[in-house]
Amino acid sequence: MFFFLDFRPSKAATLQVRALAEGERLPAFSEPGVLYVQQGKQRLLTFDVPDGKFLLLGDPVFSSNEKPFAGIFPATGEVRQDLLYQEIKGHYYWFFLPLANASKVMAGNSFGAVYPVYYALENDRVVVSSASFTLAEKTNAETRDKQNLLERLLFNYPFFNSTWWPGIRLLEAHRFLKITENGAAVGGNFEVSDYFGAPENTSRDTLPYLADLFQKETERFFPEEPFAVSLTGGFDGRTLVAAAQKAGRNFTAYSFGRPDSTDVSMPAAQAAKLRVPYFPIYLDEQYVEKQSLDSAWDFMRLSEFNGNFGRPHYHFAAKTLAEKTNYILTGNFGSELFRALHLPGVMMSESLIRIFSSQDDSWKDFLKQNAERWDGHFFRQETDALIAGIESYLEKMKGWEANHKFYYFVFNEIFRKYFGAELVMQSAYLNNRTPYLNLHFFRELNKTIWSGVHARLFEKVKSKRMKGQMFYATFIRQASPRLYHLKTNKGYSPADVLESWRLPLLAGRVIWHKYLNNREIDDNSVHA
Repeated sequence: MFFFLDFRPSKAATLQVRALAEGERLPAFSEPGVLYVQQGKQRLLTFDVPDGKFLLLGDPVFSSNEKPFAGIFPATGEVRQDLLYQEIKGHYYWFFLPLANASKVMAGNSFGAVYPVYYALENDRVVVSSASFTLAEKTNAETRDKQNLLERLLFNYPFFNSTWWPGIRLLEAHRFLKITENGAAVGGNFEVSDYFGAPENTSRDTLPYLADLFQKETERFFPEEPFAVSLTGGFDGRTLVAAAQKAGRNFTAYSFGRPDSTDVSMPAAQAAKLRVPYFPIYLDEQYVEKQSLDSAWDFMRLSEFNGNFGRPHYHFAAKTLAEKTNYILTGNFGSELFRALHLPGVMMSESLIRIFSSQDDSWKDFLKQNAERWDGHFFRQETDALIAGIESYLEKMKGWEANHKFYYFVFNEIFRKYFGAELVMQSAYLNNRTPYLNLHFFRELNKTIWSGVHARLFEKVKSKRMKGQMFYATFIRQASPRLYHLKTNKGYSPADVLESWRLPLLAGRVIWHKYLNNREIDDNSVHA
């Protein structure tokens, strides 16, 4: 999947759409005023809307058969982002192309902004693309952005919207480019924080409602053709397996890991008990010796070096699964909805934790010390600029609850910059549908105490962190009673979480797993 546009807006400007065939490259001398699109493993859909055309490139999931485009685009040059995200779920790019002339063009992406939009503004020229390296080539970008490099070293991804090149920007989450005869500007006023809400009901009574809603919403993500569901040892994937079983859909469960690990043995045994077809992806010696290095490089290349070398198995799994299906459903984003993040790792560095947990300015000294470890003199100006930028970023959230500040960053930055690299890479082979990233469900969840948004910042107390698992347990009990009694890789079952009389058993199993029987490395862990 790919798009590219080189455009000089004016009153007389026109814009055409040209579809590139699979495998066809962007012309060496691309034509100005032409939106080049290549659907790849995704889809390109075109709809008539008031005063223009609405294009979707990617894997959109519609809330109903009735397309509410008139409401999404109430007038030329206007877009209701809240309706767009609620009515059209999934991961995609969107474009509005006016009928009369190209004076009001808009381009953006879906809720969560997982698929990146890059742009460069040069005088009266606007260049936009899904690929930053293509943009760099077409704009003759040569220098490298030192602050972007510093942010990657400190946080494992850029904190802000810089790229490898100073003149090329990453479009902010939940924003869109609005191109008029006067040039291009970033538009949009959607704020995910408007949906944080507050718990309206603190009892368990809301759990069955949430479970019913999640089933209804998740069924929209099931494709018409056979698909695969990630069945891991945790709650996220098995909840999706339960949903697919309840809906009576044709699917295969899968997981990957070392042949002797519970990442493979547990799903295999439990899929057999559930009478669900299971496909193991072995990360064995042959994979390590012959394919892991190539997969690591392919992951980096396909993610435009926004990934890391620690996830070659995700590439290997996507390439392997693509031989069997065009769609997978994964538990991506699930854990982050229900529990407080607390462990430093590649997704959440110690530098990031210091910024959001410090009650004073000590985080500044910590960043300076870490920059010094790399090369304090080389990054001196960039360190000062980064600290000033973060100060401004935090100032906008003055008065917010500490966890709300962090969740704002999670939804606007971590989701697209950590998981985004993974999903962009996977899109070269298949479509990864992620039902947990759903604005409607997120809004309803946040009205209850079961949302991670309402947890204490970086909560470490196990009993309080497990509160979010109440939803999973309730859902699995309603959707798949057999799965309800099967253990997770933490040593306990959903039944142990939900039924109060089993609490002593739950405590014992947690202690046994954590302190006495936890000798295995988690092949899928991001806390590394």
